Amino acid sequence: MDVDEALGKLGQWGKWQVSFYLMLCVANTFPASWHMLAIVFLGAIPDHTCTIPDGKTLNKSIPIAADGKGWDKCSKFEDITVSNRTVGCDGDWTYTGDVGKSIVNEWDLVCDRSALVEMSQTIMVLGVMFGAMFFSMMSDRFGRKPVFLFSEIAMVVVGVTTSFVNNYYLFCVLRFCAGALQQGIILTGFVMACELFPAENRTFAGMALEDFWATGMCLLAGFAYVIRDWHYLQLLISLPGILCIALIWVLPESVPWLAANDRLDQAEEIIHRAARFNGVTLPKHVLMTEEQAALMKDHRAREEEEKLKLGRIARFMWRFKRSTSPTPETKEGEDAPEETVRYTLLDVVKHPLLRRYSIIMCCLWFVNSLVYYGLSLSTASLAGNRYMNFFLSGLVEIPAYTSCIFILQKWGRRWPLAIFHIIAGVALCITMVIPKETSGGTSLQWLIIMFNMIGKFGITGSFGTVFLYAPEIFPTTLRNQAMGISSLGGRLGNMLAPFASLVARVVPWLPGILFGGLSVAVGLLTLALPETLNKPLPQTIEDIENWSKPQTKDINQNEDQHQMEDIGNNSKA
Repeated sequence: MDVDEALGKLGQWGKWQVSFYLMLCVANTFPASWHMLAIVFLGAIPDHTCTIPDGKTLNKSIPIAADGKGWDKCSKFEDITVSNRTVGCDGDWTYTGDVGKSIVNEWDLVCDRSALVEMSQTIMVLGVMFGAMFFSMMSDRFGRKPVFLFSEIAMVVVGVTTSFVNNYYLFCVLRFCAGALQQGIILTGFVMACELFPAENRTFAGMALEDFWATGMCLLAGFAYVIRDWHYLQLLISLPGILCIALIWVLPESVPWLAANDRLDQAEEIIHRAARFNGVTLPKHVLMTEEQAALMKDHRAREEEEKLKLGRIARFMWRFKRSTSPTPETKEGEDAPEETVRYTLLDVVKHPLLRRYSIIMCCLWFVNSLVYYGLSLSTASLAGNRYMNFFLSGLVEIPAYTSCIFILQKWGRRWPLAIFHIIAGVALCITMVIPKETSGGTSLQWLIIMFNMIGKFGITGSFGTVFLYAPEIFPTTLRNQAMGISSLGGRLGNMLAPFASLVARVVPWLPGILFGGLSVAVGLLTLALPETLNKPLPQTIEDIENWSKPQTKDINQNEDQHQMEDIGNNSKA
């Protein structure tokens, strides 16, 4: 039997699968969400003014702000007794409010240096881009488990080191490393969690995992509320990763990865261990015949004998060679694989249909990342309690992701994706026309926050949908490359998102109008894409063109579904 069938024999939601799934969800999403979004609190901007000279009063030293509300934050009177000319603060500020100690008041990242907070987050996103490429390749080469655990433990080292730095530039270097390792955690962890289940359960498992990301956001708000010193907050979100050391001895390697790399004996060992845990009886060999098992056992014995003769360096080279080469015995006598149609990126450019789909997907991913991270990182700019606003921003994601699980199975991808975008866009535009208070003085900030959260619900739903939808509209042999083009748009949006809070401080109405308008526009643009619900994943361009016709071509859906889950992991990047 194949791997999916063997996993299915364990029971679709057996104790073994669910136990490791929950472990991976917590170990994956909590540190990934904490480190990605912690800048909201690490870089919180306190109230500030220029330091008042000794013997001077506030109204004699600081001018009124340009909007007439409060004191100017970045200038002071040169000498009010002589003239009203103002000058800069000369690097000397006084900080007030309940923010506590952040990187802002530690390194004076205010006024003409205020963009450096957002720049540190953009540098982290550059690390995300590097990590997505590097760790995806490493997990395919050396296995999911070693890459996942290395990233977890390395993140502890980088995170703890970050909490002790006293220099902005070193902080940025470490944030870059954290961004790269975040992808090693979330990409590899997502794939491992999904690969615990047969293909038909992986969509549900992948979407349900996102609820843990939202839970991580809620916990981060609680941590930041209690701990107002960024050094200790950074330490708190880093240290729990130490617990992942225990997974070295208990976490199994991905069974599909072992099977794909001709390590069928190790894959069978894990499957039988899971069967015993679940109380399921399986045949002695589920992935191999008796003859294959005998050959494999003999081959492993020879490998161990060879390994004992080698020194450490040679042993490492032997492991590398073994990890990149198939087992010779398992390949003997196999028929030559059937030749498949191969496409290149040039086909995307030349073919009108693929070109259109790729452009639309780039736009969708760009807007999704821009708006999702723009809203998540700018919650502190909303009126009211910054900690409660961030908590609500995470809490609203849980029903958004949960509803996606059922909506996408019943109504498909295209219309739900369009509606989620339109909900987000309309809600965010409405926030821009609601006055902060009525003519009678009644505050309407609660109404602004409510529509902002509705917008967050909509963009979260679309965020979850697009990761499932994107791999389904490209041919199999072009899927990885086309997804790479699409995700590039997401990376660009992610890089620009941190500056939304900076723009909001200068032009408060602009981010809402921009996010809202873009969301509605790409929502309508989605309707130009085909519906893929209950359609087999396309193998060729002709399959895509013939979607409107009755399907007659038999397609190995299990193999393609596995590939789709691998590509479409929700990395949040």
